[in-house]
Amino acid sequence: MTTDGSFWEHSRALMRPTFARSQVANLAAYDVLVERLIKLIPKDGIDTDLQPLFARLALDSSTTFLFGHSAASLTESWTADDDAFLRAYNYGQAYVGKIMLLPPWKLLTMDKRFSRSCAVARKFVDKYIAEALDSKRVPDPNKTKRLVLAQELAKQTGDRDDIRNQLLNVFLPAHDATSVALTNIFFHLARHPAVYSKLRHEVLAAGEAAFTFEGLKSLKYLQQVMNETFRLNPSIGQMARIALRDTVLPTGGGTDGMSPVFVKKGSIAVTSFYALHRLPDLFGTDAHLFRPERWQTLKPVHWSYLPFSGGPRLCIGQQLALTEVAYTTAKLVQRFERIENADPVLEFVEQWKLVTESRNGAKVRLFQGHGSIHE
Repeated sequence: MTTDGSFWEHSRALMRPTFARSQVANLAAYDVLVERLIKLIPKDGIDTDLQPLFARLALDSSTTFLFGHSAASLTESWTADDDAFLRAYNYGQAYVGKIMLLPPWKLLTMDKRFSRSCAVARKFVDKYIAEALDSKRVPDPNKTKRLVLAQELAKQTGDRDDIRNQLLNVFLPAHDATSVALTNIFFHLARHPAVYSKLRHEVLAAGEAAFTFEGLKSLKYLQQVMNETFRLNPSIGQMARIALRDTVLPTGGGTDGMSPVFVKKGSIAVTSFYALHRLPDLFGTDAHLFRPERWQTLKPVHWSYLPFSGGPRLCIGQQLALTEVAYTTAKLVQRFERIENADPVLEFVEQWKLVTESRNGAKVRLFQGHGSIHE
């Protein structure tokens, strides 16, 4: 996310095998995590905020394929060190997001807690780096076929700082893309019970065949619900790029914004996905509303729908996030007959960090069903 040129190309090449379809489509290990999540959700209509539970689910999943070991945050094995890492990570993200909006004055950006949070995060990752470097020297004969990014990086370099930077750089999209999207989906489902009912009917009608990589893709209404959530509430609300040379953008100039505009070398160009995804001429006069059915006929023009960015720097974890989000949503909708909103604040309130998430979480009441279309 923060590298460029040959260094970015090298990093991308190292990470690509870990995010290959053959790795993403293996859902057996992820199913174990989702079942642990479901056990922690009250099933009798008790007010519950799903946001911290989704964060723990994403933590367990991301640590599994990044480090080779789940943090086990959804089990009794959850330790104080694991909790400290998640807290430090969240605070560090929020702090970086804040200083990006402030002038570069030390008086405004000095924060000892941020330094401590960075140290906690580095310590957490360093123990997995040590294991990865040890496994390179002494191969484990019982090692599974699934690729582990830390181990793959250790094969390429013994530089701990380099490996740590690569892992933490990937952890952001790997963790947040899933946890933020799930929170936002259930935020909207709680406020649209008819959508939830329609989605549940589709999942139950598909049966267990739905819970495969290909089966999830075939659930059309689930895909529409996901698309609509990513449209209204992209986890990355904006993107900035620095012009490496003088150039011209084809549109954006003139009184109507349709004329070319000159961009001088060194200028920073900011794209707001949040604003782009709400343009009425692209998504309809009701673009500000949550209406998954628009995707029955909607086919966004190129570069108009960018929840995972686009081009060569398309989010490398896109398929992983989409698969995990679809699988988790389908499982919860299958298990719970209905959902109610438990948040007195109806509108979506943004919390801007490095990602944009729901400030108020996803406060809901869930009622267990029987997993049958005839119940």
